[in-house]
Amino acid sequence: MSSASQPLPATEQNKQLVIRWFDEVWNLGRRETIFELLLDSSILHDGAQQYHGPKEFARFYDSLCSQFSNFKITPLVSLAEGNHACVHWSCSMIHTATQKPLQLTGTSVVRVENGRFAEAWQNWDAAHVDAQLTGRSLTFS
Repeated sequence: MSSASQPLPATEQNKQLVIRWFDEVWNLGRRETIFELLLDSSILHDGAQQYHGPKEFARFYDSLCSQFSNFKITPLVSLAEGNHACVHWSCSMIHTATQKPLQLTGTSVVRVENGRFAEAWQNWDAAHVDAQLTGRSLTFS
């Protein structure tokens, strides 16, 4: 009896899609993946900012790539339920102007429709990035 490989469950496919996003867009610099994976109607909620569709996200991406380089995003934990996938990740990069290496972590939750991103919510440790750039330590009272 031969065992044919079973297709991955939709939840696993969605997790793999988000991991593909980080690998291709950020680690490999494949800007065209933005247009492959984001729906024209997609919305990315990045803190208080919102980016609508792949063209607007591409401008955000280009802006980040003009300030930082050598992105290496590593998925740490991935979860999925229904049409949502969540990836907690770490990132290392170089601040172009100062050549300082930076580290941060973040979490992205994505709603997938027909193999593409319809909506995403992202939070990352901007305060830690600022502290690394300015040399100020983060203290909480």
